[in-house]
Amino acid sequence: MALAVGALGCSAFAATRALAAPEGEPAGNDSPWASGGIELACEQGLASACNDLGVTLQKGLGVPRDSRAAFRLFDRACEAGEAEACSNLGALYQAGAGTEMDLEAALSHYTRACRAGSALGCSNLGALYAEGKGVRRDALEAYDLFTRACDRGSAMGCNNLIASRTSIVAER
Repeated sequence: MALAVGALGCSAFAATRALAAPEGEPAGNDSPWASGGIELACEQGLASACNDLGVTLQKGLGVPRDSRAAFRLFDRACEAGEAEACSNLGALYQAGAGTEMDLEAALSHYTRACRAGSALGCSNLGALYAEGKGVRRDALEAYDLFTRACDRGSAMGCNNLIASRTSIVAER
């Protein structure tokens, strides 16, 4: 079964947020969201800004790619409770980007992300269970995780849910 695994969440959204203030945040030259201000917002402890900056660096969105710096930013944001950053950190561990490949760490971070509400975290965790990567293969657990991801609005989770249904039926 071919499943889609999301390497990083919200990359297009992050690029937009790096250029414009989010709804409800101040705009203009005094805003931490002004040009270059995303770094300041991260330094001042805004976990979502650290995650967005990590995505920007990992994807090379207007800056040189830097997986190691992205890893550090995702780690910081995840520790501060940013669910998407935990999922993004899991993806780096799974791919061995910016760090050594570590499926156990990927599993741990996807689990944390999913429990904290990340649809992408649930979908990526489901993919590990569906493929038996770092865990015992469990099609029903994968199905449940893909359902959770789809219910939370993840198109990838919905696609994986459809693929897992087909797989479960084929196994019977």
